[in-house]
Amino acid sequence: MKFTTLKLDMGKGKINSEEFEKTGIYGIIDYALYLHDEVYKTYEMDPYDPKNITVFGKGAFAGSALPGAHRLMFVFRSPLWGGVFPSAMGGAAYQFQRVGVDFVTIEGKAEKPTVVILKNDGENINVEFYQIEEDKLLEIWRGYKGEEGVYALTQYLIDHLGQKFEGMEYRIACVGPAAMNTNFGAIFSQTLRKGKRLVGSEDWAARGGSGSVLFRAHNVAAIIFGGKAGKEFPGEDISKMGNVKPIVEGIHKKPMFEVIGEKTVKYKYNPKLKTGGTFGGNYPAEGDFVPILNWQMPYIPKEERIKIHENIMKLYWEPFNKEAIETKNWTTCGEPCPVACKKYANGHHIEYEPREANGPLSGTITLRASDISVHAVDAMGFDAIEFGGTAAWILELVHRGFLKPEEVGISGMPEFTKEALMERPVESSEKNAKLVAELARKVAFAENEIVKLIGAGKRKASIILDEKFKDRLPYGESFKDYGVFTPLGEDGEITPTMYWAMGNYIPYPIQGRYWTFYQFGVFLEPEELAQKSLASAIWEFWYDNIGWCRFHRGWMKPILKALFMEAYGENVDMEEHSKKQLRKLVNYAKKAGYEPVFWDSMRVIDLIARGSEEFGNEKWAERFRVDKVGTAKEYLKRVLNEYSNRLGVDWSI
Repeated sequence: MKFTTLKLDMGKGKINSEEFEKTGIYGIIDYALYLHDEVYKTYEMDPYDPKNITVFGKGAFAGSALPGAHRLMFVFRSPLWGGVFPSAMGGAAYQFQRVGVDFVTIEGKAEKPTVVILKNDGENINVEFYQIEEDKLLEIWRGYKGEEGVYALTQYLIDHLGQKFEGMEYRIACVGPAAMNTNFGAIFSQTLRKGKRLVGSEDWAARGGSGSVLFRAHNVAAIIFGGKAGKEFPGEDISKMGNVKPIVEGIHKKPMFEVIGEKTVKYKYNPKLKTGGTFGGNYPAEGDFVPILNWQMPYIPKEERIKIHENIMKLYWEPFNKEAIETKNWTTCGEPCPVACKKYANGHHIEYEPREANGPLSGTITLRASDISVHAVDAMGFDAIEFGGTAAWILELVHRGFLKPEEVGISGMPEFTKEALMERPVESSEKNAKLVAELARKVAFAENEIVKLIGAGKRKASIILDEKFKDRLPYGESFKDYGVFTPLGEDGEITPTMYWAMGNYIPYPIQGRYWTFYQFGVFLEPEELAQKSLASAIWEFWYDNIGWCRFHRGWMKPILKALFMEAYGENVDMEEHSKKQLRKLVNYAKKAGYEPVFWDSMRVIDLIARGSEEFGNEKWAERFRVDKVGTAKEYLKRVLNEYSNRLGVDWSI
């Protein structure tokens, strides 16, 4: 397939636009992986080397009339995970498509923090580099018009550069102080309507540290994009609704919007549950398997977890339903879409993963309290899942006396017990949320040596904390034993998504997203887990490769092959191509020195061992009772052996 690419050298100030065509390149991961692996060889570099390119762009079906096809994808070598990593920003490609290019490659490092401006006036692409003094940037992040962090920077850029897009649709993607000082800074964006930010429409390219690479490797603080370019498809013009409906309806044998409604009911509104969105749907479904108190579920009796879950439903879920669902405070991520999956209340976007990581996982189970913690984490520009997993770890360490509040810059001791969440949930939630917000600001601005360590990630920080505070730990323990992360290589890590699911802890080539079998409450044989995880990864790869929202996967997956044929005349072997690219990701990671390893956190081993019992697999539960660590090693080894065999590459321990 043929793509239009833009290459920006931030160090030299050079801009180059060209047509790119290569067999087997169908989407942005294909293109970025080719550059990372074969052209730039970024596996030889430090992730913050200016030559560690950041590639971002849209999918092949952006500009079509099909909803969900407008995710803006960022692909980079992750400073957290170690390998090439994709991160998705919902809706932003709807504005990016108007720039008139498919992919942008950023290399080199600007001398000062820079805003990249990409604009198409309908005839030509114009690229500008607008520099901000670092002191000024820090000043904006600390406060501008009553806001802080990414919200402040977004507003500042609207005020000072928005006039460049007079009469055009545009969007801003920017980073916060977390990108300057940690390995898990994100890239934030919010839909703009007539120069105003649309409440509830916030979205992020967050996982893996995309913002950290953008800023620390390239000194890019923001990207503003938009314009008037159109999109032409070489085959069927799928920008017209009259041309896409026959394709969808010919495969599904139902009216197009009927099948879309059926397949996305969870994300919009489920009349059976009288709720909607990931927040509304997940808490009733998970029950007492909801992650709480830094993943301490293995040590809390089921009847007590049920009591905590009852409080979550009363104080977290019911207010959400009242304030966001009954009021129909719903919007989209910025593209025309019938699902309106974005729910919001009290001026804040509400979604399961960030509200879970910086909510129940971190000792907060009331909606109002989570407004405090989640807003601070978001404002600082963190990957909210990664930060929530890290904050929960820190709060438990402080609670146990392994770290002191003043050492991590928080104002007091957390109430980090099951009793607190059962008996005084409102008071303890407010206290814990306040401490999470304090920690977020301290870590984002790297305000002391300990929080600088925390910004490196749980696994990397533990190596130094183990040496510095070894006299505080029980004999034979590590700070890592209290952290929950999926490990890769000697120091790679990522916080899993917020489900007590065995597939979340397996070091596959991509983790921390949904390229795995993430069903909670089941304990499969290792070979079946590998099989289901690979089956998931094959299609999750495609959703990211073409920038399509995975919420639409139920109806989109069956039509994807036909779309490539109709719009581009390309006959794509979907599964074989995906496996080929997964093998490339494996080989890249190995060249970078990141291969699967056994879990080095006892908390993770306990989640797996106790999971076998909780989820009803008595055969494995008995084996774990006899030899917990040995059984865990066998289970992981068998999962990865089967994964390797099915993929046709060595990804074993």
